[in-house]
Amino acid sequence: MNLIHLSEKYELNHLEKQIVEYIQEHILELKSIGIRQMAKDNYTSTSTIYKLCNKFGFEGYSDMIYHLTSTKDNDINFKNRYLEYKSSFLSLVCDKSKRIIVYGVGFSFPVAEYIQQRLTLLGYQALCAVHMEMFSELFNKDTILIIVSYSGQTPRLNDLVQTACQNQVPVVSFVGNSHSPIYQDSTLSILIGNYDSFSHDLNRPNTFFGETIIAFETLLFD
Repeated sequence: MNLIHLSEKYELNHLEKQIVEYIQEHILELKSIGIRQMAKDNYTSTSTIYKLCNKFGFEGYSDMIYHLTSTKDNDINFKNRYLEYKSSFLSLVCDKSKRIIVYGVGFSFPVAEYIQQRLTLLGYQALCAVHMEMFSELFNKDTILIIVSYSGQTPRLNDLVQTACQNQVPVVSFVGNSHSPIYQDSTLSILIGNYDSFSHDLNRPNTFFGETIIAFETLLFD
């Protein structure tokens, strides 16, 4: 668990940081630690623990513990998993007369760049740079925006999606968090994997970025 990243991203107070440290120290025993025990060990109330769970995007304490302790099934049939999105994706993207802008930040940027280069090699007008003028009403019939975002909560990306939506520019998002603004606002939201607020820890696997590329390749070709 990357405490520094979590502290900055979720603006944790001192007590919340203490609870995260406690979770990190007891990660192997979490399944046997109830919410009352965690509250007692940290000299706080169960309501404080619940609020922290909600801040991380979990529905409750059990949901958070499940995500922290469960092992993910890596043997996934990607073609069947994303089949439900295929027709909608192709109807939006497969028009080579339109300009496709692909964008992501952080670890999502190289994934966005891969998608852009792949589309370019296939003859699409694809860009990996953003100019707000491209989302004006003047270009709304000629532009498509593809967003790659694990959390779906990055302010810069939220602004882009909202501007595109306001000007009726279609938005396709590859996103990990179904409760995020980007997922809710996109024309087509392709949910990748299971969102885990703690997966920013460099010592934990995060399959979102690799799975996004696989999903994109699966959707683009028959």
